Amino acid sequence: MADQDPQVIPYLLYEDAGTAMDWLAGTFGFNIRARSQREDGTVRHGELQLDGGGVVMVGSPGAGFRGPGARGGATQLVRVVVTDLAGHRERVLARGAQASPIEPGAPGWLAFSVTDPEGHEWYFTEHTPPTA
Repeated sequence: MADQDPQVIPYLLYEDAGTAMDWLAGTFGFNIRARSQREDGTVRHGELQLDGGGVVMVGSPGAGFRGPGARGGATQLVRVVVTDLAGHRERVLARGAQASPIEPGAPGWLAFSVTDPEGHEWYFTEHTPPTA
């Protein structure tokens, strides 16, 4: 872990981590900061980062892995705070992903959700200061 990394970093397993990394970068705007491959070309480990500093690590699992789709749906929720929720949702939709409408989340927050192609659930939020 680099000194500038956040204290908690989600690590998601994808059956095709390379394709997932490209999708997450293109659809959600992550920057690919690391990608190491096995001899067969599959991604062993990858790291994605948002401009604000958030990090997500991804990898290809070993035998016996069952992703969220095989388990009947999302097995966790990754929450990502953004500064332009409406613009971020427009980007997601423009890339062909399905997104829920923007709705109030926790008090003082707006949010929308997206399920990625392998079934991981992403929840994008923006803080909305109270109005006078």
